Amino acid sequence: MLRAVRFGLVALFSAYLISCSAPLSSETKANEPAVAASSVEDTARAARLDAFLATLKSEGVMPGASVLIYKNGKEAYFGVFGDQDREADTPFARNTIERVYSMSKPITGVALMMLYEEGKFALDDPISKYMPEYADLKVYVGVDADGQPLLEPTNRPVTIRDLMRHTAGMTYGVFGDTPVDKMYREKGLLGYDRTNAQLSADLGTVPLLFQPGKIWHYSVAVDVQGRLIEVLSGQSLGEFMQSRIFGPLGMIDTGFTVRDGEQSRLGALYQLTKDGMKRLEDDPPFMANQPFLTDTPFESGGGGLVSTIDDYMRFARMLQNEGELDGVRLIKPETLALMTSDQLVGIERGDLGQSNTFGLDFAIRTDYPDGPAYAPGSFYWGGLAGTFFFVDPKNDLTMVLFDQVIGTDAIKLRERLAKAIYSKAEPS
Repeated sequence: MLRAVRFGLVALFSAYLISCSAPLSSETKANEPAVAASSVEDTARAARLDAFLATLKSEGVMPGASVLIYKNGKEAYFGVFGDQDREADTPFARNTIERVYSMSKPITGVALMMLYEEGKFALDDPISKYMPEYADLKVYVGVDADGQPLLEPTNRPVTIRDLMRHTAGMTYGVFGDTPVDKMYREKGLLGYDRTNAQLSADLGTVPLLFQPGKIWHYSVAVDVQGRLIEVLSGQSLGEFMQSRIFGPLGMIDTGFTVRDGEQSRLGALYQLTKDGMKRLEDDPPFMANQPFLTDTPFESGGGGLVSTIDDYMRFARMLQNEGELDGVRLIKPETLALMTSDQLVGIERGDLGQSNTFGLDFAIRTDYPDGPAYAPGSFYWGGLAGTFFFVDPKNDLTMVLFDQVIGTDAIKLRERLAKAIYSKAEPS
């Protein structure tokens, strides 16, 4: 059954969906956030989003999903359909907990910039100043006649700015198959059985794929930022985030592990394949559940957090409000402005293309006409299992999408969602 929550005059545009909507529970009503008065524009947008979710349901491309939008500081839309666990027939709910994977990265970036504001480092400091394991990095340039790696010195040190804009020359070991990616896999760099300190120590022995500052290349650099936060703060990454971000913002369901007693709220994880949806379990080397349900040594700043759609929206609204939410300020407006400004001037953009550039742990929509529908100047990021968020300062609009399906690029999920939010035509 499609379950959607609508506000204002949405019913005028989507009566057929209302007929199969489940009512809010009394608990949800008691804690309902402030809802924006519906304008014609808001009502039309909500109708398009309802139709978009209904289309996803009919296509059978995911078990369930939810979308939450705030506009002008108030909730403007929430819609949800399907199941968080298809096999158990467990409905996808507003309080469903999901793995946000790489949507951990902007949170790690904000955490690091809080320390920047305290004068703990400068952006152009070499990372080896704080983590000496990176003092003698080399760059991979090929192999010799015997098939052994050929390495050259770096032209300059890797800086903290490089880590935050993905120009450190590192790679991921997951998404590519270069010789350096293979070295990452051979060392098991992203294994959940090692701490951030151990990851960093091992990473310092592996060559870079590119010279620092040469090109934007997606990488483990945000996990290195996580280790840097530990070094600078004297706390574990999880302790720092809880005391400085999650606690102050009231993000009670966000962390590296689902809270005791709440494990049943973690949605199942799926993957889109040519044969349809496949449920993923704990099949090494990929672990779908265990790292998020039990404490593990690795607290991944690049991809380890779980959250709910309302928790993550509180973080996103803090960004929309220039670093402050409900009287709690995490970072200064000028710091966030720095993070969301183009940091790739004169640097190859790699896979970003012309419609996107990159700041410090945020992608930024450029004014290039052939790109996603959200407004130029919007900043955003997404996660491996389909989660996605953006902040649109121009229109004072913030959106969070939650689902748990790997491979949604194949169905152009984010592009279709953006069209439903902004387009006057029905999404296709």
